[in-house]
Amino acid sequence: MDMRAPVQLMGLLQLCLPGARCDILMTQSPSSLSTSQGERVTITCKTSQSISNNLNWYQQKPGEAPKPLIYGANRLESGVPTRFSESGY
Repeated sequence: MDMRAPVQLMGLLQLCLPGARCDILMTQSPSSLSTSQGERVTITCKTSQSISNNLNWYQQKPGEAPKPLIYGANRLESGVPTRFSESGY
């Protein structure tokens, strides 16, 4: 039985903060993916200029609202398993 389910992980860049420029380009690869439970995946986000630690990650399952996973580039939201991690912001 195939246990794959589409799950979308999104990197959300906080672009338009007061006093900030709003012309930063962010590229995420892949934009979405399907995985099996326990499978390790890597998603890469690149920005056209430095964003410091202003990057948040969300998980969205079909028919559900996005769930926050990581904020401030490298801090896990409360209750998020440690299998979710970041590297190299």
